[in-house]
Amino acid sequence: MSMSDEELGTLIRRHATRHSPPEELAERIGRAVRAEAVVAPAPAPVRRRSGVWQGLAWFGTGAATAWGLALMLLATPMPPADALAEGVTANHVRSLMASHLADVASSDHHTVKPWFAGKLDFSPPVVDLAAEGFPLAGGRLDYLDGRTVAALVYRSGPHVINLFVWPAQDAKPQPTVLSARQGYQLVHWAQGGMQAWAVSDLNAAELQNFAALLRERTAPK
Repeated sequence: MSMSDEELGTLIRRHATRHSPPEELAERIGRAVRAEAVVAPAPAPVRRRSGVWQGLAWFGTGAATAWGLALMLLATPMPPADALAEGVTANHVRSLMASHLADVASSDHHTVKPWFAGKLDFSPPVVDLAAEGFPLAGGRLDYLDGRTVAALVYRSGPHVINLFVWPAQDAKPQPTVLSARQGYQLVHWAQGGMQAWAVSDLNAAELQNFAALLRERTAPK
């Protein structure tokens, strides 16, 4: 039996009306859905989370870089002049703390210079500068640059000057260079096949004057 289009439409509308949910149920479902939307927490933005991880990644990279630089600095050898300056300063301070400035205490260079004979494989120049305000106080053996060196002790009023002398690797003269370490002034130079380092708590001008007098008195003839 066939059914017309009009009859089919009437049947569908009647069936839909019969099985439609009550208005009260629809309203209750709507309220529940709205309440769930308010209570349920919003998901964390993906961008913020990725930003946190990105920040941690940058922090880790920065820390690793800092550690790498620190290790590189520790592994980098100190330049020879800087290493010598540190050793000269340390030996000067040690001589003051130990109250052992001289193995041979004398203001006579004719006494101090012969004392080194047989104790060193070179003869250090020993000059008396008492007339210029820097009297000789004595000498001793010390250790620098991987070898035994001569340490000549001079004074300027209450100030002590340690002058370290040993053969230079290069016979070519080197100009006077002033530096400072731990509150002490240092002057070093090379002349006549010897290198010399003077260290004291004198001011820079006075120590440079001391070095200039020594260079003048020990210049090769």
